[in-house]
Amino acid sequence: MPALVTPFSRDGDINEDGFKQVIEYVISKGVTGVVPAGTTGEFSYMRTEERKKLLKLTVEFVDGRVPIVAGTGMHSTKATVELTKYAADLGCDAALVISPYYLRPADKGYYEHYAAIASKGNLPLILYNIPQCTLGPLNSNVVEDLANLDNVVGIKDSSGNVPYLLELIQKLGGKIEVLCGADEVFLSAVVAGSNAAIMASANVIPHIWLKIMKLVRENKLEDAAKLQREAQTFARMVLKYGAAPPVKAALRMMGIKAGRSRMPLNTGGTLTTEVKDDIRLELEKLGVIDKHMHEPIQKEIQILEVLENQGISLEHSEGLLTSQASNETVSVGIVAGPKTGTIGPAFVKLLTMAKNGHEALSIILEPNLPVKPSSLMLPTRRITSMRQASLFYGPVQSGAAKAVASFLESGKIPEKSLTEDVAIMALDIDLESRNRREVVAASQQAVETALAGIWR
Repeated sequence: MPALVTPFSRDGDINEDGFKQVIEYVISKGVTGVVPAGTTGEFSYMRTEERKKLLKLTVEFVDGRVPIVAGTGMHSTKATVELTKYAADLGCDAALVISPYYLRPADKGYYEHYAAIASKGNLPLILYNIPQCTLGPLNSNVVEDLANLDNVVGIKDSSGNVPYLLELIQKLGGKIEVLCGADEVFLSAVVAGSNAAIMASANVIPHIWLKIMKLVRENKLEDAAKLQREAQTFARMVLKYGAAPPVKAALRMMGIKAGRSRMPLNTGGTLTTEVKDDIRLELEKLGVIDKHMHEPIQKEIQILEVLENQGISLEHSEGLLTSQASNETVSVGIVAGPKTGTIGPAFVKLLTMAKNGHEALSIILEPNLPVKPSSLMLPTRRITSMRQASLFYGPVQSGAAKAVASFLESGKIPEKSLTEDVAIMALDIDLESRNRREVVAASQQAVETALAGIWR
């Protein structure tokens, strides 16, 4: 069941059309229930009247197609009972109630809080353990006692603490359901015996979580684990960046009017351009949106032409050696020669007068350990974001450095070249690449092949 986002307009009002689109999408993907006004729904930023409006809209838009678990938890017991009764009168099917937060009661306070709601709220009650938001966990012994109450039917655990989750499943023994609320441990929860989940990422990929559960029930654990790994990065991003903002960003990329979040979540620092790029790449990988068509890498990099485009001419210079190589991931062109020749000033110019988006950087094995002979690298395609920069000046640089070091270690570079020569490399790579280890290996292989054409 998705913990539904609440789309807000620029003015902070609930975007009813957007909310309906979210509900239509998740139901089309097979969800077995929806959960409005939960943590991902930003309930803590909403007035009571707004929460009532949201619950009413949910009942209207769902129109009986799936059960509705209403988020009705509030600071006080009395207010929670009243909102739970309201949800019951609307026709909601159950209530999800967060543990009292901001001021932490004793275990007896927790028990009496939930007992009052169970007896007076007129709805089946799902307890909600999210210690990162409520000053601590709901003690498993308290949960065990609450499970004996007639109207308590489950507990949602969003702690991400697998030992705690297993303790609940073991102690409760099926008396009430233990629902997974932490996306990253979904597979662990289902294998351990959890039969349901309420998760933020289920706004976007409910079909994937449903498939994992189906595979587990069919005892196809390897296939289920593979799917969990594929979804893991997106799940981690959802939890890392506050649930609502990344989920809404993802939904907007899918053409759904998920709106904004409310302050202070709706700030420029919540999701940077680089994070949004990462979200888009994950959605592409998961097949939720179509992949962008990217220009293929150059198979032959003419290094002297690349430098000419940088305003550096090395044509007809003496003592220069050039080479190129490529594979499916990386392409490289290299020029090397004596630093006393024309390549020396070119080397300095590239480092000190960088062209925007094509900045050159010294190749180093680790901080303060440059390779020998002195080498620098620059991208042939323009870098436009920090994510792309971290890829090129990270894994690509690492692979290039390893290639030079490998040649040096095997004695393939003439002794004289180590101190008297410099090298300039231009590399091309799909800057949307995700597998950083693969990029390191491919960069090393391409550069080593090209170096073999320099120092035969």
